[in-house]
Amino acid sequence: MVRVSAHAFDVSFIPRGDTAAIAAEVTRHTAAVIVEPVQGLAGAVDLGAPFLGALRARCDEVGALLIFDEVQCGVGRTGQPFAANLYGVRPDMLTTAKALGNGFPCAVLMLSPLVAASLKPESLGTTFGGGPMACAAIEAVIASHQERAAARACAARGRVYPQDLCPGPGHRAPGRGPARWLRTTRPAKEIQAELLECCILTGTASDPHVLRLLPPLILAEEHVDLLRDALRDLPA
Repeated sequence: MVRVSAHAFDVSFIPRGDTAAIAAEVTRHTAAVIVEPVQGLAGAVDLGAPFLGALRARCDEVGALLIFDEVQCGVGRTGQPFAANLYGVRPDMLTTAKALGNGFPCAVLMLSPLVAASLKPESLGTTFGGGPMACAAIEAVIASHQERAAARACAARGRVYPQDLCPGPGHRAPGRGPARWLRTTRPAKEIQAELLECCILTGTASDPHVLRLLPPLILAEEHVDLLRDALRDLPA
């Protein structure tokens, strides 16, 4: 977790899950706390409601902003629209991208009414913001989520992942909803290359034994079966 100070933009870090460190690091000199509620590249870390709730409470106490980075975990990837919904913690600002445009490059910064009221038209600048293609993609994704059927099916598939995706080199599948990170007995880069030969795309993380699984909302049971069978055929 990153704490940004109002003094010359000094930055410090709060250890993950260390609620005792929050009071010491987040003070009345803190401008904002930036946190990725379900960490991806860091290696499948689900920070959980108690820690995020403690951050929210401390930010309220000292007047700091709470910012959620949901570029990777947002837009249905945890089985909820955002991890903020999953944990019942409302940030002051939330960034999201990736799944937002269904693969088309775009991003959004969402603001609470309090933060939005402090901005003027010239406060934010962007090179490609508001492009018609990106806006059309975002609109289509939002419409799909509003139908709810895809999100419900997504959450249901997330529940079957842990027991279904641990054959072969996989021994644990932490994460939330369909967003899973397979912990591997061998280097994840080896398994990533072997799965690519089976036409299955996966990602890696800073942890060399974590394989990232971030499927789209159109994921079907046959795709889960394909991945499970491919893992089962790989050497442990």
